[in-house]
Amino acid sequence: MKKISRRDALLAVGATTLFGATKANAEPAKTGGAAMVDGKDAWKYAVVDPQKVADAAYENYSIGHCMHTTFYAIVSAVAEALEAKDPLAAREIASFPFHMMKYGGSGAGGFGSLCGSLNAAMAAVGLFVSESKTRSALLAELGLFYEQTMLPTYVPKDAKEKEEYPQTISNSILCHISSGKWCELAQARTDSPERTERCSRLSADVARFTVELLNRNFAALNSSDAAPVVAFKRAEPTATCVACHDKKGDVSNIIGQMSCNECHPTKTPDHHTAK
Repeated sequence: MKKISRRDALLAVGATTLFGATKANAEPAKTGGAAMVDGKDAWKYAVVDPQKVADAAYENYSIGHCMHTTFYAIVSAVAEALEAKDPLAAREIASFPFHMMKYGGSGAGGFGSLCGSLNAAMAAVGLFVSESKTRSALLAELGLFYEQTMLPTYVPKDAKEKEEYPQTISNSILCHISSGKWCELAQARTDSPERTERCSRLSADVARFTVELLNRNFAALNSSDAAPVVAFKRAEPTATCVACHDKKGDVSNIIGQMSCNECHPTKTPDHHTAK
């Protein structure tokens, strides 16, 4: 008779226990889902007040900076709007681990890449919109809005009347360029209170515009209207560059939609040489 060691016996008992537990729990436990739209990979949405969302994004900037405050302002407002008619969904949405969005400050971990407020806005769209064409249209409009709009436009409640505040058109979705242009215009350091104030206002602008898009999309879904179309269009020379270099172009060696000439100022569609 083969002698079984104490170790082998314990392993056998453990395996039997685990197997038994697995069989007993073959049916997956229900862990929520109240926030999900039936039949869609998206969370429920409710129309929210764009100005209130903007105010919240501005006022809570210091908690986690641009990405955190923008995302929190949008999503928590939706949770609050759902509270009366769908408290279970509201509770689940409000339980989102918002702290994770703190990674996006200063262009994702301080790398100066995608602006945190825009990163948050796109994440919020992805949370509430599942249909791919509609989602792509909304994301495109967000990116082009950020690139082409004179920002910030948000005015805090306690701002002085007729205050002239520095504004820039970033022509880029990158924090490095967007923030750098503003600092150059305002003659402010990146570690200054002035730059922090600018990004607080910018977060409010992006949060407000995002819920305007989401509100419009929600209204379209509940009517006979088509999904929203992109109001902003690619500017030149980017439109021509992308037509050749993006996926469907003759060269097809890049993936991108953002403005080209901020990073490639000496390259133009005319033989890639500035004249």
